[in-house]
Order: sequence, then structure tokens, then C-alpha cells
Amino acid sequence: MLRAISAHVDDEMLTEISLADYGEDAEGHLAALRMIRDTGTFPLPMQWCPSEVLELVRWSEPGEPGWKPGRTGEFGHWMRAFSCAALLRATREPWNYGDGVGTDSTIAQLTLSLCALPVDFTANAVRFLSWLLLDSDPQGRDGQVCCYAVCLLWFALHLPPFCRDENLASLASWTMGRADELFIGPPGGNRGLREMVATCQKAASWEMIVVMLLDLDLGSRSKDLQAGVRVIAEQIVG
Repeated sequence: MLRAISAHVDDEMLTEISLADYGEDAEGHLAALRMIRDTGTFPLPMQWCPSEVLELVRWSEPGEPGWKPGRTGEFGHWMRAFSCAALLRATREPWNYGDGVGTDSTIAQLTLSLCALPVDFTANAVRFLSWLLLDSDPQGRDGQVCCYAVCLLWFALHLPPFCRDENLASLASWTMGRADELFIGPPGGNRGLREMVATCQKAASWEMIVVMLLDLDLGSRSKDLQAGVRVIAEQIVG
């Protein structure tokens, strides 16, 4: 995913990202960003360069004129997609940047930017999210797995050819059940996904994903899958 996005990221975009912290240590950030784009690797440690500017641009809103740091339109979405993909990739071996960096919002921001860009990253996103989900101990106590699963469902619904409806319906059911276990606890109550989103810095981004899910034409898909997608959307918005 990161390499696929990096192929479209030019030096002007990296320079803009490097300046996100009021220009502080811009040269160091830019060198680290070029390393990520060109080699797919990260400096060690990365807690300042380039994590500070990646995290700042991760929060950007390319659809809002005047938002800083960041840029508007397609240019801004490339910046945000690169920043989000880099942060998510760095949470895993060998960098182990950790999941305590707003991963729940990061995955939502990445999803929205990928949907806004003129390149089809569907297959890349499905592989990336599947890997993140499976590498996060799906049966453990890491609530991020539910964030990965919701966005995985979104992209898997767009895969050509279609994924099997029963598999996606099972993913939807598993996601809701895990969210209740992780965020509510027994006996659940079908509020887990809402609780997951309520603590996110970018809860509004999850609400935008809900709108996209509800706008999908699933008329040719199974009733169980249609119901699963609808219930996930309804649970997220409460």
C-alpha cells in the first residue's frame, strides 16, 4: 500500500509535509520522508523525524479550504494518504512504532483519501488491511481490529470480481461481535462500534464512511450481506 501510494508522491508533496510543524526541522523531516517514499523503510528512531509531520498531516482535511497544515483537493489527499499509510506501516515490524498513535482515526482518514484519489487502490487496500488485521491478534484485546475490519469490508465490497457474499457477511458479523466484546463487554448490546468511534479524534470521518456504506448499491448481493452492511453503519452512528 505504501509503495503504491509513494509512486504518485512527488518532491513538492514531501516538502509540504516536511513543513507541517511550522517549518521546524524541515530538512530533517524531508530527508526522512524521501527515505520512506524511495525505499519503503523508516529511520530509527522515528519518534520525531518524520513522525511529527506525518501525524500532523494525517489530521488534515483536503476538502476544507484554508486547513493547515496540508493542502486542498487531490494534492492534499495524496499528502494525507501517504502520511496515513506510512504511519500504519510503521506500527509493525521492524519499526514497532506502536498502535497508540490514533490508528482508529488514521485508518478512516486513509480510507477517505483513497476514495477521493483518481487511482484505484482497492486491491492494495484489501491486502494491506487484511495484513494489519491478522497481524493485530484478532482474538486479542486490541480494539484496532474493528477499525481495520470495517474499512476492509468497504474495500472488499468493491473488489472485482466480487468476494463471496457469505464471506463478507461473516466479516460483518464478526466485526460487530468483536466490537461489543472489546468496547462494551458481556452481554454486549450492539453498541460496540458506536463506542469505538466515540473515542476517535476523527469521529466525523467515520460518519462519512457510514454515509458511503449506506449509499452503496448492494441490490445484487445477498440479503445477509445487505443486512450486515446496514447494521454496521447504523451501529457506528448510534
